[in-house]
Amino acid sequence: MKYWKHLIAIITLLSLVLGTGLTPVLAEQEPNIAAEAAVVMELNSGQVVWSKNENATRAPASTTKILTALLALEKGNLQDQVTISEDAVRVEGTRVYLVAGETQTLENLLYAMLLNSANDAAYAIAEHIGGSIEGFARMMNEKARELGAVNTNFVNPNGLSEENHYTTALDLALIARAAMENPTFREIVATQNRPWTGAEWSSTLINGNKLLASYEGTIGVKTGYTREAGWCLVSAAERNGETFLAVVLGSNNNQVWSDSTALLNYGFNNYYTQTLAQVGQVVGQLEIDKQQLDIAVNGDLTFLQSKSNPTYPAQKIHIDPLKAPLEKGSKIGEIKYTVDGKEIGKLDLVAHNSIERHITLWEGWSVLATGIILLLFLIVVLRFIVRKRSRRYSYGSYGRLRRYQSFN
Repeated sequence: MKYWKHLIAIITLLSLVLGTGLTPVLAEQEPNIAAEAAVVMELNSGQVVWSKNENATRAPASTTKILTALLALEKGNLQDQVTISEDAVRVEGTRVYLVAGETQTLENLLYAMLLNSANDAAYAIAEHIGGSIEGFARMMNEKARELGAVNTNFVNPNGLSEENHYTTALDLALIARAAMENPTFREIVATQNRPWTGAEWSSTLINGNKLLASYEGTIGVKTGYTREAGWCLVSAAERNGETFLAVVLGSNNNQVWSDSTALLNYGFNNYYTQTLAQVGQVVGQLEIDKQQLDIAVNGDLTFLQSKSNPTYPAQKIHIDPLKAPLEKGSKIGEIKYTVDGKEIGKLDLVAHNSIERHITLWEGWSVLATGIILLLFLIVVLRFIVRKRSRRYSYGSYGRLRRYQSFN
C-alpha cells in the first residue's frame, strides 16, 4: 500500500512539472581543477560565479603582459615608431629576437608580445611608454589600483620572476576584464597567427592560446609560464550573447587547458544574463496637471542569473517632487535594484514625454485682474503727465505775454 502511495506521488509530481512546461534544472557540480588559484567571472557585469584561493598572491608569469598591453594602448599610438634598446635585446626568455637600434611600430610589438609572448617586445614597449622599466612599473601599479586590483604589485612588464612581482586570480580577472573592453586589445588576443618581419629575420607569430582553436567561442586572452608561477592562463569565451572569463594560476602543462575549459563550462552551464532594464523602457506613469507622464529608465542594466537557483531582484523607485512644465528627457528620480537587500545597480529615471503647464481658471482671472489694474494705473499716470505738461505750457505763455507788454 505504501508503495502505491509513493508511486502516485511521483506520478503526480511529474504530471505537474510536465503540465506546466517546467523542467527541473540541476546545478552542475563545481569544477575540480589542478590549479592553485582560479576565478570564473561574467565579463560584462564583472560578477564572480566561482573561485578558488582568489585572493592568494602568486607569480603571474606572462599574464602580466595583459596590463602592459592595456597601458600601451591607452598611452601610446599604434603607429608609434619604437627604437629597440640594448637592454631590451638582452632580456631573457621567449623573444622575437629584436636587434639593438631596430625600429618597430608599437602595433607590431604588441602582436609579438601577446601572441608570441615576446619578453623583448614587452621590454621595448615599457621603455617607450614609461621612459624606463621602473617608470613603467609605477604606471602599472597605479593602473592596477585604479581597477581595484589592490593585491597586485608588478616590477617588470613581462612577468619574469622577480621579488615583489605578484598578483591574485581575482586581481588578474579585474585587469583582464578592463583590457577586454578595449576593442584593439580584443582584436589582437583573438588573432591566431600574424606575419612578422624583423631586422634580421621574418617568421609567423603563433598565438600560444590553444583554446582559440579548440574551445567554441574563445576570444582570448593570454598564456603564461615560469617555474615559480607554474602554468597560467587567462581565457575568455562568448556564446549566445554570454561572455565568461576564466583565470587559472599555478596549474600544470597537462591540465591548464582542461582546467580553463572546466571553468568556462561551469559559467555557461549554470548562469545566464537577465535583462532588468533597457534604455527608454517605461516603468510607470504619473498624472501631472491632468496629463499622463510616462517614466522611463535612461540606461541598460543586466543581472547574472543562476539557472538552478534563480533570484528575483526587487525594485525601489524614488520620484523627485514634480510640477509642470517638464521637458522630455529631464531627470525626475532614480530606480534601484536589490537582491536580499544588497544593491546590485541603479539607473536614473527620466520623463518619457513632455508635460505642458495649464493655466487654471483662478490663474486666468488673476492674470486678467492684474492686467486691468496695470492698465488703470498706466491711464492715471498718463493723465497726470498730460495735466502737468498743460500747466507748464499755460504758465510759459502768460510769462511771455507780460514781458512783451513791458517792452512796449
